[in-house]
Parts: sequence; C-alpha cells; structure tokens
Amino acid sequence: MTLTLCLASPSAFAAEGQAIDAVQAETAVAIDTDAQALARFDLLYALSAHHPNERHRLYGQKAAATGNWRDAAKAFRMAARYADKYSQHRLSLLYWHGVGVREDRVLGYLWADIAAERGYPQFLAIRERMWRELTPAQQADVIRRGPALYAEYGDPASKRRFELALTQSRLNVTGSRTGFDGGVGITSGDKLRGTMANVNDALILATVHAPSRTDPQRYWEAEDRAWKNGIVRVGEIGDAEAGPPPPVDVPAPPTP
Repeated sequence: MTLTLCLASPSAFAAEGQAIDAVQAETAVAIDTDAQALARFDLLYALSAHHPNERHRLYGQKAAATGNWRDAAKAFRMAARYADKYSQHRLSLLYWHGVGVREDRVLGYLWADIAAERGYPQFLAIRERMWRELTPAQQADVIRRGPALYAEYGDPASKRRFELALTQSRLNVTGSRTGFDGGVGITSGDKLRGTMANVNDALILATVHAPSRTDPQRYWEAEDRAWKNGIVRVGEIGDAEAGPPPPVDVPAPPTP
C-alpha cells in the first residue's frame, strides 16, 4: 500500500508581514491522505503496534482529517520524538502557518531542517524554500535556537528512543486469540476482519513480525529506500500576482 502525500510549498505562502486568514492557513497545511488514513484507521492502528512513531503519526492524521489541529500538532510532536520524519515535516508546516500552534517561522524552519536530516530530497527542497523566505534576523535566530531542538528530536536521540520503545513493546507482547499480537490494543480481531477492504489488508497485517518491522536497522533502511526513491516536483518561486507554484508531490513510505 502506497500513499501519495502532497507537501505544501512555502513559496506559495504569504510573504512576511502579509496577512493570511485562518481558512487559507488550514488549506495550506491540509493533506488529502489524512482522510485516507482515517478511513483505514483500524488497519493502520493494528500495523503500528510496537511503533510509537507510526501510532502517534496516525493519531495526528486522524486529528488533522477532522480539523482538530491542536490535537494534530500534539500527536505529530509525539511521533517526532521517535524519529518520524514525516511528522516533523507536518510540524514545520503547522508552525510556519500558525495552525494548531502559535505561528513561528523560525521554529517551522527548524522542524523542516530536522525533517531533512537524512537527506531525503523532498524535505530538502521544502527546507531550502523556507530558508529563502526567512528574514536575515530570523535566519540568525535559527542558529541560536536550533541546537536545543535538535538535541531532543534529531536522529541521535530520537532513533535511540524509538529503538528502546520498540524493544520494550515487543518484550511486553502476550499474544492474542485472534492471531494478532498484544500490541493491537483497542481493535479486536473480529472488527479488523470486518473492516478490511480486501485481501491485501490481511497480507499487510501478516508483515507485523517481518524483520523490516522488528529490527531497527532494517526498519530505517526501509524508510530510507522509500523516501530517497520518491519523486519530488517543486515549482519555481514566483511573485504573488503569478499565483502559487505547483505543490510538491512525494510518496509516503509504503506500508510493507
């Protein structure tokens, strides 16, 4: 299963000091695949067992799909603590536009910088566009504020946090009479079977114990392959009268 995520381009945003209303801001950060995640919530919830980054990312997408932006920001921040680059990217947009959080373009850029840490071309493009939108004073503020955020959410700390959580979660598995492991939690096997769209969903759930899901090194390698092989489309920066450039289209890491 592969989802396509549309990443808003910061060059389409209002310039510094230019007003942008709440509706425009929410439109800029809304992504169609949030609704897709909500429609398949039970399946994705089951698949995210043992993976706190995916579980909180799913909560964030559910909140975003229903317009609960404050809750979305909180959930994406929790996912970001476990090295989830997509959630870090979503936070960058929320802070840039001030949706669900107080607008802070410096913080928006810092989240974009952390999201681009692994060199994924899609996030590098967004980060560089944001940098060009910052004023010289804001760029200087990035240098001052950046180290503290990176120390908590950068890969050295957040990957280790993920690995510890993954190991602890798997140690606590007690099994299930439905055939799913204990991490599934609130979703019963019968309910899952009733909500699966097709046989492919069952095959997806069968990969819960695959090495690419249970071994941290292989998990990150799979993430890197998915994002680095993505196609990014970034429009040229134009003036306000020319209208916004086309969005940046990137594939999400495919569910095994």
